[in-house]
Amino acid sequence: MTRIEPAVALLAATATLVGSLVLVNMPTVRATQPCDALCTRVRGQLQTFTDWLRTHDVEGYIGETGWPDDERWHAVAERWYADADAASLPITAWATGEWWPSDYALAAYVDDDDDEGVDVANGQATVIERHPSTAGYRRGVNVAGGEFGAPAIERTSGFSNAARGAHGTAYHYESAETFAFLASRGVRVVRIPFRWERIQPRLRQRLDQAEVGRLLAAIGRASDAGLEVIVDMHNYAGYYLHDGTKGVRRALGSRAVGRTEFIDVWKRLSTHLGGRDGVYAYGLMNEPIGIAPQAGLSPAQRWEILSHAAVKAIRARGDQTTIMVAGYDWSGVAAWPEHHPRPWIPSTLGAVRYEAHHYWDSDRSGRYALSYDEEVAAAEQAGSGSS
Repeated sequence: MTRIEPAVALLAATATLVGSLVLVNMPTVRATQPCDALCTRVRGQLQTFTDWLRTHDVEGYIGETGWPDDERWHAVAERWYADADAASLPITAWATGEWWPSDYALAAYVDDDDDEGVDVANGQATVIERHPSTAGYRRGVNVAGGEFGAPAIERTSGFSNAARGAHGTAYHYESAETFAFLASRGVRVVRIPFRWERIQPRLRQRLDQAEVGRLLAAIGRASDAGLEVIVDMHNYAGYYLHDGTKGVRRALGSRAVGRTEFIDVWKRLSTHLGGRDGVYAYGLMNEPIGIAPQAGLSPAQRWEILSHAAVKAIRARGDQTTIMVAGYDWSGVAAWPEHHPRPWIPSTLGAVRYEAHHYWDSDRSGRYALSYDEEVAAAEQAGSGSS
């Protein structure tokens, strides 16, 4: 099914976002109600991924999960997080950031005043904070902003490597106040996105030093607050090349944006990020999609080849930073074994975690366009039972 990245809704700050937020701390919600068909479906999807990890004896990570601020959804979240605890899964929930509109349904923490930074915890935070980091796994949130003002998979866009949008207007990186607030709530890791077009406006050429500086400054602010950072290339396996009038999406693996280009940008990023205080991991590519099949290889197989090459190039520099390698097709947990029957990054390349994303609405879009009761009905119709 089509996966719509939740952050895309903010691109022009005009999208209609479902749900509403209550800008106060929500009461504690416990998973005491029976697990209905929706809850069963959600837990079963997560188990598909955790079973794959266990079968192949590899490590995983949930880079994004999010749900509306509603007590019944919170009860599902309690069970989901408990399952993730049992599987020792690191998680960064979606999302927070001071630029989210106040009615964004999936915001766990929001900015509710005129001061700098996020400063209010919504109902989702009640669940997130009850399942904190341990000695075995890290837990936290996505801190969105660096990827704003850019498209996901549209064929053409006003955004491109030549029209990247102004920092502070089209996109931004979060303030020290946001990171300090998150740390005060027990968050220990944040996933910070950036766009390839902004950090490397000319493929196979030096990185834009101003953008590198902005990203490093954000990492520094997070580190100063005691947070660790997953640095996330938020590009969906594409790059918007300017054609003289507009940006045209060129998929990773195409002639214009191939393996050489992908290796090049990560080698250059590694020189700036490797060994830097606060950097816990690299997110190699957010939600890869739209890669064309070629020479008998499926899109997922081609992504495996491309991501393997990038990991190998990072390691060849002596950089041993943990690398999060996303699954193909929006990184969804439910179809993970279908796209990836087996792991594809050799264990000899060091610390790698396979990154999956999990949204719980029936189309897995993260829009949550249906009500909770409608989602239960859809799950029942699809054959999910209750427990």
